[in-house]
Amino acid sequence: MAEWSIHVAVVAEPYFIPARDNWLGCSDGLVAIIGETLIDPSRNRGWVAAVSGGIVIVGAYFSPNKSLADFEGFLVELGAVVGRYHPRPVLVLGDLNAKSSAWGSPVTDPRGEVLEEWTVTTGLVVLNRGSEYMCVRQRGGSIVDVSFASPSVASRVRDWRVVAEVETLSDHRYIRFDVSAQTASGRHPTTPINDGPRWALKRIDRELLEEAALVQSWIWESTTDGPVDVEAVALWFRGAMTQICDASMPRVRQRSAKRQVYWWTAEIAQLRIACVAARRRYTRYRRRRRRDSAEEDALYEVYRASKETLWLAIGDSKSRAREELLGSLDRDPWGRPYRWIRGKLRPWAPPLTQRMQPQLLESVLSTLFPERVGHVPPAMASPSATDSPEEESTDVPEVTQAETRVAVSRLRAKNTAPGPDGVPGRALVLALKELEPQLRGLFTACLEQGQFPSVWKEGRLVLLRKEGRPADSPSAYRPIVLLDEAGIHFERIIADRLVSHLCREGPDLDDNQFGFRRGRSTIDAITRVRALAEETVSRGGVVLAVSLDISNAFNTLPWSCIREALNYHRVPPYLRRTIGAYLEERYVTYWGRDGAGRRVMSCCVPQGSVLGPLLWNIGYDWVLRGELPSGADLTCYADDTLVTARGSSHREAAVATASGAWAWRWP
Repeated sequence: MAEWSIHVAVVAEPYFIPARDNWLGCSDGLVAIIGETLIDPSRNRGWVAAVSGGIVIVGAYFSPNKSLADFEGFLVELGAVVGRYHPRPVLVLGDLNAKSSAWGSPVTDPRGEVLEEWTVTTGLVVLNRGSEYMCVRQRGGSIVDVSFASPSVASRVRDWRVVAEVETLSDHRYIRFDVSAQTASGRHPTTPINDGPRWALKRIDRELLEEAALVQSWIWESTTDGPVDVEAVALWFRGAMTQICDASMPRVRQRSAKRQVYWWTAEIAQLRIACVAARRRYTRYRRRRRRDSAEEDALYEVYRASKETLWLAIGDSKSRAREELLGSLDRDPWGRPYRWIRGKLRPWAPPLTQRMQPQLLESVLSTLFPERVGHVPPAMASPSATDSPEEESTDVPEVTQAETRVAVSRLRAKNTAPGPDGVPGRALVLALKELEPQLRGLFTACLEQGQFPSVWKEGRLVLLRKEGRPADSPSAYRPIVLLDEAGIHFERIIADRLVSHLCREGPDLDDNQFGFRRGRSTIDAITRVRALAEETVSRGGVVLAVSLDISNAFNTLPWSCIREALNYHRVPPYLRRTIGAYLEERYVTYWGRDGAGRRVMSCCVPQGSVLGPLLWNIGYDWVLRGELPSGADLTCYADDTLVTARGSSHREAAVATASGAWAWRWP
């Protein structure tokens, strides 16, 4: 490594793995990564992963003595690892003992076929070039070492090669390649990013999906034994849903930035190729010093005929396309013609984060997701409300079928964008007909262990532009965080139990809070303010109101305030532990001009989650319970707070309003 200035190396079947900071091995010592800076590591039997230089390095080894079924299970786990680090660039390097012509092997064995399918499923690209043997023995050679990369890295890989001239003291030869530095460009990207798997939900086959879900439930029953590892099971469930979706509906291909015109066909493409070839033959012949006029005329006639054929084909195709467009009005009046007229058919454009200047993006993200480490919340709960040994030993109620059915009914009514795993909510609803017991068992284990799986804490960030505000101002952008549907499903279970506790045992939320509460709305809040004003005016008094705006409210609420408020409301310890795990180590991923980015959260409740609005109400409830001057009231809808004050005169009401606003405190 020193001689060649190698930054990172992956070693399969090392003699031993030394206990050094720059070595990272898998749990059974079959593969290791060597590098100076290895962060965010994860490992299991046969694979190890870490981040180095902004790229995820995954080293893998699979023994040739294991069965094909074991290999398929290993690839499912390996695919889940790749999905966990998405959308960061990934390199998967390893000796998988699988042969395929896709990476230069003269033969393709069953393992190679399975690995080819896995490559398509994960969206990775094979880096292998040529047919140089990597493993050389006396009886022959083989090509079983494979290098994969995500598309964003594959385009930067240079000079991939098998080093045959260097002695390795092993049957295997070295594989070397360079990854060029990624530089920011002032131009907008011309191709879409690979933002995770997406499926064509309109083409879903319900029967195939339910059959695939049944197969996954059998796999679960045959492999589950012993205590539940919630992290591993959550990864398995994500991988299972990916396979279920692949079995029941086609994937959506990444759209090209240069979209084809509506009349383009494969026939026209071939005619265009033929026309270009005819023109080149004619122009090249004309460059000759000695030419035969008859041959030149013949070449020109071929070119002219090809051009005319192309024009006629384009004209016919345009006419047919227009007729089909008009004919679709009868079948679907709100379809493509309607959207075309309304201007709703827009060409593909990169995400807002990828179009912003890096400095502006960093400013926006640092404002929207500030760091609030070490915040000390106000004391809300008495010492008796904290955990005690008796409370810690309290049994955790299992997640019931009735609870999951209620959560499924709400999921069925949703039609929102999927999270990082790309699984649509409708597909999860159908799959739960077979996988509901498995997911319910996972939820129960999470509550018993006080954990929230890491794979469900990752959110895909989408920035929305607010109209009427300067583009260079962070306040002009609203963040939406897209989460996995399975994690949101678990959030619904937790939220329902929280609401049930607040209503039945309490203390409940303040009566002046109308936001995100069942049976309450903005109409109720307005009605309350109106009734208060009418009553005061009927007595000859005056009412003044001051509206308070909390800038970036949801993203600045300290987690310490939420934890303290949970103690105040005497939330059961098992829910407090699970919510505490839910708040820890959260992060969002996004695409910028410099590639994939990731930002760790230290406060806030995710906008786009189910549990977030309820946790906001709980954390903010202390503000509404504060002592106010006589005649002052608070009316609140989520973070929108209205201070009203009554008085016998405008002056008295103004003084009371100012005092009420001053008494209001934001943690």
